[in-house]
Amino acid sequence: MTVHFRKSSRGIFRYDVPWIMGRKTKTSDMTIPLRDPNRKKRRLPLFIAAALVIAAVFITLFRDMGIVDSWRLHKTERQLRVEVEALRQENAQLKRTVEDLRGNPAVIEQEARRLGLIKEGENVIVVPPRPDARPQLPPKPGASRP
Repeated sequence: MTVHFRKSSRGIFRYDVPWIMGRKTKTSDMTIPLRDPNRKKRRLPLFIAAALVIAAVFITLFRDMGIVDSWRLHKTERQLRVEVEALRQENAQLKRTVEDLRGNPAVIEQEARRLGLIKEGENVIVVPPRPDARPQLPPKPGASRP
């Protein structure tokens, strides 16, 4: 048995079934409407609901202190926490250096030598550079720090 579909001029699909149960049938016996006349009326609430959902999502994402701003704030917070931790470590190092400079005579002498100071009774001998010698690179700042 073969079934043929064809569209009529009124927008209705018709089944052409030549023989069903041994008898010939007419095409008008079996029709399926292609479009429902109330289709637009039924879909209007769906479109309104979808528009409201889209608007709510848009407002939630992009308003002041929305999700996008919250993500930016969390990212900034993480960066600031990393920076604060680095500053805490640097502060602890500087506190140790201050304690050493206040109470450790060896550190005090080393810092004085770095600054070019001399002890009582010491003589400073300045050796001029040779004209054929290569110029020395200046020491890197902070390289002589403890």
